[in-house]
Amino acid sequence: MTSELRAVSKTPIVTTRLTAEARPRQRAGGFLAERLRRKGWAIRDAAEYLGVSRQRLYYVFGDPSRARLWECAIDGMPVCSPELTAQLRAARAAKPGRNKPTTLVMGEFEIGDEVMATRASGLADEDGTGEIAAIRGTKKGKDLAILVRTDVGEDWFPEVDFHHYFAVTGLNRLKP
Repeated sequence: MTSELRAVSKTPIVTTRLTAEARPRQRAGGFLAERLRRKGWAIRDAAEYLGVSRQRLYYVFGDPSRARLWECAIDGMPVCSPELTAQLRAARAAKPGRNKPTTLVMGEFEIGDEVMATRASGLADEDGTGEIAAIRGTKKGKDLAILVRTDVGEDWFPEVDFHHYFAVTGLNRLKP
């Protein structure tokens, strides 16, 4: 019996845990970003192609309640070719004042972002569209307000109410 115990005690312990060197490197963005990378897209080029900022794209990647249309948009993107990458970079370089911000960005919002009503708000019926016309206040001060402009008119919404009635589509009417 002691020989059996000795044989067991000399058996090396095998673990299924990976060491830090063997662990795959976790990349930012989650599974949607990984879908883009498998198609050969850099996040910067994908954001340019979709007409949104990189920050907006990362916000969408991290939002568990994001609209399904983002997954559809990414699935529908072509494989990124060197020619397409060159065209996107040339378009970026040709933009006037490309190093200067052309829109006000406040966290997840930009002036010119298209919005869709998720429920009737008095300013728009459900599925009605509009745009963010202005932003005021500060995120830290919890007094952020968004001016939404539709065909019917415009009105200021505190951020909580804005999220209750509207969703940003990811398109920006000020960007070509």
